[in-house]
Amino acid sequence: MFDITLSGEQITRFRKEKGLTQEDLAEKLQISPQAVSKWENGHTMPEVKMLIQLCEILDCSTDSILNPKPYEGNRQKFDYEFIVSPKVQVGDYTGPQWPKSLSCASLFAALKLFMGLESRRDTQNRQMNDDEEYIFQSAISNLCFGYSWGPDEPIKDCYSVYGLDYDKYNKSDYTEEQYITIARRQIERGYPVIVYPDTYSDVVFATGYSCKGRTLKGLGFLDGDDEKNARINFNVLNDYDGWYANASEMILIKPGNDKISLEQACVNTIRRAVSLLTNIKQIECKTDIPHLKAVYGCGFIVYKIWCDVLAEENRENVDNLDSLMPHIAIHYENKLRTKQFFERCAHIINGADKSLFSLAIKLYDEIIDFAGKIGSVYNKKDEYAPADFNIKRNDVIYYLGRSKELEELAISYIKKAMPQLI
Repeated sequence: MFDITLSGEQITRFRKEKGLTQEDLAEKLQISPQAVSKWENGHTMPEVKMLIQLCEILDCSTDSILNPKPYEGNRQKFDYEFIVSPKVQVGDYTGPQWPKSLSCASLFAALKLFMGLESRRDTQNRQMNDDEEYIFQSAISNLCFGYSWGPDEPIKDCYSVYGLDYDKYNKSDYTEEQYITIARRQIERGYPVIVYPDTYSDVVFATGYSCKGRTLKGLGFLDGDDEKNARINFNVLNDYDGWYANASEMILIKPGNDKISLEQACVNTIRRAVSLLTNIKQIECKTDIPHLKAVYGCGFIVYKIWCDVLAEENRENVDNLDSLMPHIAIHYENKLRTKQFFERCAHIINGADKSLFSLAIKLYDEIIDFAGKIGSVYNKKDEYAPADFNIKRNDVIYYLGRSKELEELAISYIKKAMPQLI
């Protein structure tokens, strides 16, 4: 039932959160301060056209003013949770949990499910929750084409393929209370908040809050944590207390004006992939993970750098294989996701030569097999005598050399398969 008094209190609350006086708000709406006072005191309500303008200025929905039931808790002086459910029910996770090390790809898979944009349904008419979107977003974000290389922020196509856009806020530009208010208001509008911390800790996909926004409730994703990145269950949310206190960037999801088709996103991605994968220049490392500094960048240059490191270890008779990890796990997943992406592109992109895509995919099967052999060398490291390490490193150098030759050939097939597009 509509309550004009509660609506007036909502207008007051939203105005104060924006740091506006009644006079400021009246000036923006080109009305008298007395009119604003009457709204807030529950004597009158703005007309429909004026209500829409009011909500635009206060950055809130009309429903949050006309139907403010969630805020009754505030009036009764006790805390409450505000949780937004997915727009369409999400099914149980049905994909393998390993490898799944890319937090960004998992986050975008969660975004698609939360917004109700997955058209595939299970037998209970729930959105399918598997690795399909993870595979696409691993590639669209470019993350599966390099080891430590990655864009400074997700490529716009990652959002545009869903018809979404975003606004970005940096903690350094706001007080804690302002930062909390921005997040809380976004969630109240029914859209998620994504918090990227500056430290190595969970990227938070928040769909709710408690403690007046001082605790975000949502899913956490973390680079390298395969199990965590496989958990997309909006019925079981984590609590992130004090999330606002540390340096971070906050992304607010919003409807976009530049939706692109999945086919166009794949074409754009392959253009970037060919450029990245054929890279032969060394680029700056962007990681602090031990040993990963030895192998960094993207493309064919990675094979050379890695082989050079192994050859140097042979000259020094190093009695361990530490330089194989975490490189080989990253290498394995990157090549697996690249192959899976190309498999899907062969059927999605009109005009692509499927036979050439098929040849490239078979070559990636061999590359993945070599990655498995390198992994086996590392897994048996405790069985080796000191004299064996140089021999095993030579085996790895051979596997990497052959993998480079195969990938060069695979990419040449991809380029020939899409001459009019690349």
